[in-house]
Amino acid sequence: MINKILYIDIETNKNGKIKDVGALFNGQELHERKLTKIENWIKQAEYICGHNIVAHDIPFLKKFLGSEIFRNKKIVDTLLWSPLLFSDSPYHKLVKGYKIVNDSDYNNPLSDCKLTKQLLIDELNKFNELSPVIQKVYTNLLYSSKAYSGFLELINAKRSNIDTAIEIKNLFRNKICDSSNISQLTKDNPIELAYAFSLINTKEDKSILANWVNNTLPKTQQILDDIRFNYCGQSSCNYCNSNLNPKTALQSYFGYSDFRKFDQNEAISLQEKTVRAGISSDSFVAVFPTGGGKSLTFQLPALMKGSLSRQLTVIISPLVSLMKDQVENLENRFDITKAVAINGLLSPLERQDAIERVENGDVHLLYLSPESLRSPTISRILKQRSIARFVIDEAHCFSSWGQDFRVDYLYIADFIKNLEENRITGKIPVSCFTATAKPQVIEDIKTYFKTKLNIDLNEFITRASRTNLQYEVVEVKDPKRKMNDLLPILDHCEKPVIIYASRTKKVEEIHGLLEKAGFNSTYFHGKLDKDIKKSCMDAFMTNEKDIIVATSAFGMGVDKEDVKTVIHYNISDSLENYIQEAGRAGRDEKIRAKCYILFNDQDLNKHFSLLQQTKINQKEIQQIWQALKYLSKYRKAKKISNSALEIAQKAGWDTEIQELETRVKSAVAALEDQGFLKRKQNSPRIFANSLMVPNLSKALEKIHQSKNITETQIQNCSRVLQRIVKDDECRIDYLADRTGLNLKDIRDVIDILRN
Repeated sequence: MINKILYIDIETNKNGKIKDVGALFNGQELHERKLTKIENWIKQAEYICGHNIVAHDIPFLKKFLGSEIFRNKKIVDTLLWSPLLFSDSPYHKLVKGYKIVNDSDYNNPLSDCKLTKQLLIDELNKFNELSPVIQKVYTNLLYSSKAYSGFLELINAKRSNIDTAIEIKNLFRNKICDSSNISQLTKDNPIELAYAFSLINTKEDKSILANWVNNTLPKTQQILDDIRFNYCGQSSCNYCNSNLNPKTALQSYFGYSDFRKFDQNEAISLQEKTVRAGISSDSFVAVFPTGGGKSLTFQLPALMKGSLSRQLTVIISPLVSLMKDQVENLENRFDITKAVAINGLLSPLERQDAIERVENGDVHLLYLSPESLRSPTISRILKQRSIARFVIDEAHCFSSWGQDFRVDYLYIADFIKNLEENRITGKIPVSCFTATAKPQVIEDIKTYFKTKLNIDLNEFITRASRTNLQYEVVEVKDPKRKMNDLLPILDHCEKPVIIYASRTKKVEEIHGLLEKAGFNSTYFHGKLDKDIKKSCMDAFMTNEKDIIVATSAFGMGVDKEDVKTVIHYNISDSLENYIQEAGRAGRDEKIRAKCYILFNDQDLNKHFSLLQQTKINQKEIQQIWQALKYLSKYRKAKKISNSALEIAQKAGWDTEIQELETRVKSAVAALEDQGFLKRKQNSPRIFANSLMVPNLSKALEKIHQSKNITETQIQNCSRVLQRIVKDDECRIDYLADRTGLNLKDIRDVIDILRN
């Protein structure tokens, strides 16, 4: 029988022309561009086999050889059978050893034919290893399709008179809802049901539907949802009552017997209501107090959805430290390894590993910053996965009324809309979470999603107060002698203590004075080296140090329940921020905690002054508009790709101003909102990604020893390296600005340093 199989693989160019052909038939090999011999072999063969032959090779060959030549041929496509037979690790693509050796983009069609032949043998053997019942189920579901029947005939599998629906229900007892209408699915969607069947049959929950299955058979994911994640409400359904019960899942994943209640008079706690909304297809906005178990309400539905229907939940979070803390907390406290964060702190290898985990289905929760949605790589990997839900944490960042307005949040809806283009199962649900939000902020969030995505957000809002916190304002008469007011509080207050200060310099100053005064303290702010940052945080979290002095960067997502005192050395920049920061005391409801503010009237004047500096005015927006018009002046397509610094320079701005990138992006967002322009995804170009020398002196020594570069190049390399090391700066536009070199010179320097 094997001798009657013709293995073919064709390579085409971008214009749809055949550029290379490979074939195996009756012990003979073919590798040429002409179709004469392959045409003759097709006529002789009984079976035509290839990997992705149904969608790719045969349609192209029909264009040149005509459809008639394939009329009575039996087709075997190894790609179609791979997810069915190797569902734990399917061959979605051929594993091409020759490419690993040659490191080439070239596909060798003859080599691919040999790989396909071996894969077919593996698939035939695997089919024979299946239980007789599963063989019959696959045969009955797929025999009517020409794309699948060739394989079944090759292995001599014949239709049987079993009731396929009953057999599937027996095989998957307690793995699917008892109310699932399998009989109807066997009639209407037998192929999609077969792929859903194979996925449910896997041993681990990291196997996912292949991207090509999602694209060509999108009903498959809907079937998985219908039979695995659609609560039927029947008391007799063991599957739904075991797997779709939030309290059972809460115990299973987090070890808690019940959800937290803010008001003991509640019949169902807000936490449980929010979880139930999260496992439905509802979209909503939820307001939880700091320390109120907000993270659990989106993590639990994500873990359930990932395990049962193999979908990915995407969490948008504005703080890298928040993502890191939540991922580590899940792993360290609850042994949950299904979450990953992709952000700028990852090394290239760590980033690649995280991307592969997402692609392979090993991740159910993906944490991203709003800025990363502009990345083509992020867009690509999310299009390969079925998305269960978008969770937007710190959702007050949507609103200009909020204390932390982030212009990149305004791109989220456009990104979701782009993902939904090829989705037939309706809109992707959205959950918005925040700890504190004014009514106007809630309204802004709801209006944004209604206008952009036509989604109505339900509300889950608690007005409960933190009754275990006591507040006290300490009047400071001399702002230059605040330490005189701080030290007596530290002498008598209960530990552990968080002291919040507004600036990194002030944090280090206070910490130094506390050390001199004999207090057991550490410190934390966003500009610390990551190893020092981790060491300081660990010292406080493990109670090695009982006082931490920090900026507001500390605390977001940090799960320390026993903090008994929070002291604000400087007042917060908004009431919302104060409530969040003070709320990190007494997260354990049994603790009665104290919150102090050291206050002087001058503190408010400083905040108003800083607030004024951050505002962007109409004149500045006009300057950015003129700069963008100039940059696109000689572009036929009127498309440009420039960094924020380049745009600011062209606008005539002082490039030393604070929050330069944020101000430029805010101006661009305002112009986009009014229809002047459209900002799409970033177009990054990587010139280098790591420093291969231990310190600056070693690097300079290496440069001066080189005999292949000129004196001018040595000087340029030295200038650039000093900026990279001292300023921790690697963006080439910023390096050009700091060194006075132009972009071309910077690129040349990077090439020299790399060589």
